[in-house]
Amino acid sequence: MQPFTKGIEKRTIIFFAGFVLLFSLLYVRLGYLSTSPGLMETAQNQSKYTLTVEERRGQIYDCNLLPMVNRTSKPLYAILPTSSNMKPVLDAVSQERRDGVSDLLQAAKPFLLQTDKEIHADNVTPFYQNQRYERYQLAPHIIGYLDSEKNGVTGIEKGYNDFLSQHTSKTQVAYTMDGLGHGMPGVEPEVRDGGSDPAGIVLSIDKDIQTVIQNVGGRELKKGAIVVMDPYNGEIKGAASFPTFTPTDLSKSIQDTENSPMINRAFLPFNVGSTFKIVTAAAALEAGIPMSETAECTGSVDVSGQIIRCHKRDGHGTLDMLDAMKESCNPYFIHLGLQVGGDSLLSMAERFGFGQGYQLAPNIYTADGTLPTKQDMLNPAEVANLSFGQGKLTATPVQVAQMMSVIANGGYLVAPKLVLGETLDGQTVERTADIAPKQIISGEIASQIQSFLIHCVMVADGQNALPQKTTAGGKTGTAQTGRFDENGKELEQGWFAGFFPASNPRYVVVVLSEETGYGNTTAAPVFSKIADALAEKVKE
Repeated sequence: MQPFTKGIEKRTIIFFAGFVLLFSLLYVRLGYLSTSPGLMETAQNQSKYTLTVEERRGQIYDCNLLPMVNRTSKPLYAILPTSSNMKPVLDAVSQERRDGVSDLLQAAKPFLLQTDKEIHADNVTPFYQNQRYERYQLAPHIIGYLDSEKNGVTGIEKGYNDFLSQHTSKTQVAYTMDGLGHGMPGVEPEVRDGGSDPAGIVLSIDKDIQTVIQNVGGRELKKGAIVVMDPYNGEIKGAASFPTFTPTDLSKSIQDTENSPMINRAFLPFNVGSTFKIVTAAAALEAGIPMSETAECTGSVDVSGQIIRCHKRDGHGTLDMLDAMKESCNPYFIHLGLQVGGDSLLSMAERFGFGQGYQLAPNIYTADGTLPTKQDMLNPAEVANLSFGQGKLTATPVQVAQMMSVIANGGYLVAPKLVLGETLDGQTVERTADIAPKQIISGEIASQIQSFLIHCVMVADGQNALPQKTTAGGKTGTAQTGRFDENGKELEQGWFAGFFPASNPRYVVVVLSEETGYGNTTAAPVFSKIADALAEKVKE
């Protein structure tokens, strides 16, 4: 039996030695794993519960590098649920929110809570969360808005989405969690503040001017648009569309199909009307027809069998060019247009920028509008209609502002400009290339028409565009649309396009009052209020 016993002992020793060796290898491996940098980081992350308090997307500035977004903040609380803070947290929310907040507290994991009531309790960390937009947001049609993934859907937000996303900074708060996944109340949370990146897009918009036109237009215009332009370089200093919308409550605006607040009327084409008589006067003066040219208005004119009426049905009598502009006499300008001829009149309209849209930024365009064709101009009735801004002519408020700028600046067509460039530091601007103004009429002709328009505002009786704090020039327009309301009344576009001060004009302002009738009663008063509100910004 001895040999058998010795065999068992030998096998036992070998087995034990193998077991010790395997255990030693396992111990070494575990030691290595416990000190592995990758796994140490993973373990640390697994013990953290991180909340993103806010993401500050790249800035959008006005021309003076003043922010147009991220201007306000709201209180926000990071809460680690404990038995001691449940009551003060629930007391800070409305009754209808309590069940949801109670569920979050019972889950025992950190969460964020938005409330206007102050919370003073242990394990409740207060923050102020920047709000991208305000309820009464400046230039919402231009700035646009974001989707749920923080990507731009419209406007500057979409056109410069990559740049603005690239310059996003975050504020986060990280909690240490126990093995059961619950927060550890005795351990202070770690706040990670990514700072504020000043990089952003710089617009030509002037925040003060934009505020004025949104306030005035919001009171005075049910539907329409206002554009303010620097007549010397085409920079759009303000552009507003009415009714406006708020990016903080998109659903309400999207559902308003009757008024369509989401569309930007400042960049869309409308029937133009008598503001176009400026172009007809320019074509006539360039053709050598003097401002003393007279014609008789009897209240209507027959053009190739088509009866075209003046707004004054019993006629204006005999007028020269100055009085015809002041009275906005249709037959007189038909007389000029027929003398000039269809080709020359159409050519002058194109020189003034009609029929040509612009790309103001990636994804932001002004519409082309419409002009009659050269073939149309073979018909005298079409020439007559174009002569006073009717027929197949449509234009955007921006194009009408370009037209008025030509008269205000001495004869140069400016390209509209909305974006000045980019900034990385919030102090200096890397400007985009400018398009040089192009002289399209002589300074003398521009000066003559400018004097007509000053006469229209400063001298004409019953002119509602007359400001009280400055001087101005301009022209009304009432455009037929060929559309009628349920009572059979034609819907007309009311316009006023003007500049101020009268001497050395600083701003061009165009007002469109959509489908509301005479420009002198609907759009002109809006111009006068804007001119008065901005009078302090100019020196005569």
